[in-house]
Amino acid sequence: DLFEFFETLWDGKWLISAFVALATLIGFGYSQVAQPKYDVSVPFRVNVYSVLSQQICESNNQNQKDWRASDCLADGTLGYFVERLGGGWSLDSKGNAITFSTPTPSAVNAYEDVLSNALTSTNEALRSEAISELASIESISNDNVLATERVATNMLNAKRVIHSIDNGQSAITFGSVSVVKSSPKVPLMLALSVVLGGMIGVFFILVRNAITKRKEQ
Repeated sequence: DLFEFFETLWDGKWLISAFVALATLIGFGYSQVAQPKYDVSVPFRVNVYSVLSQQICESNNQNQKDWRASDCLADGTLGYFVERLGGGWSLDSKGNAITFSTPTPSAVNAYEDVLSNALTSTNEALRSEAISELASIESISNDNVLATERVATNMLNAKRVIHSIDNGQSAITFGSVSVVKSSPKVPLMLALSVVLGGMIGVFFILVRNAITKRKEQ
């Protein structure tokens, strides 16, 4: 019965406490020797969209009712940027920050320099792409093609990109760089160790009690 169950646990309270203490000690020891992991996170906002992305996203927007053009446009610029950042960097699950995981974090200003260099290269790439698009349009000799809405839109987008970058606007604006230790999380590990130790202790007491009763019978 329930009273007997709790009485059994109370009789074995010191043994259960010993399991809890042992599990906590093991968890704490592991937290001290485990290699730490740090997450570098940088929030951002996309300001300038690549010409190619604008063409692709406008086409997709016409063919798909639920298409989110803003996400599509941002992904195009971010693709240029992440490629220039190098390995290890990626977008977080929400798509509003660039993250990087490392066991040996650098100083915040070192990450700011990396972001700045990649941003400069991205601005140059977007501007070069827009200039190439204008040159391609200007090479068209067919007046009927030049008069189409699509060509006019592409030319306007290319000129807008060049104008924005030439006037000092960056393709992406960043927030503050944050470096946070993501693992091991000592409080959480200790809490789990206590729970696990208690469960093992309770299980051991119940099994021992069942064996004792069977022997008596």
